Amino acid sequence: MDLGNTVWTIKEIVEIGLLDFIKLEVLKMAWSVEEKKGEVRKTATGKVVEVRPSVKEPPGAERLRAELDRERDLASGMEVLELDFLLGVVENTRGDDKNDVMMRKLVFNELFRRQQLDAIDSSALKVYAVDDSSLYGKDIQCEAMKKLTERTLRKGKLAAGHEAPAAS
Repeated sequence: MDLGNTVWTIKEIVEIGLLDFIKLEVLKMAWSVEEKKGEVRKTATGKVVEVRPSVKEPPGAERLRAELDRERDLASGMEVLELDFLLGVVENTRGDDKNDVMMRKLVFNELFRRQQLDAIDSSALKVYAVDDSSLYGKDIQCEAMKKLTERTLRKGKLAAGHEAPAAS
């Protein structure tokens, strides 16, 4: 069993969706032209005949591939727009209106759930970590502190790595 090929296949299934992947694989199996150069078959009369596949793609294969590419492009574009919107909400820390604070709390928790807190600007994280007015709660304050600490440690390791060469 080829583990690398299996991992690639699983990634492909997740990326393009299971149903679309199955459709594409069925089309490949039915019309696999690249793998087969030709095969030899015996007819009912016993005569040996070489059968070569046609070089045309199956009907609809190009359309399906184009649809998958378009959906993938659209989905990635929507993810970028969505992340941009969420960051815009969470990084706009001015104002202590009850609705604004609630929206920022919800967005912060959503970014935490998606494991995308790294995308938040450090100055905004500092506001959540310090939380002077006690607007955001301890869970948000702790997560913001964790992210700032990780960034500080990472920055310190990078600076230390540039100053002194690694010992072998």
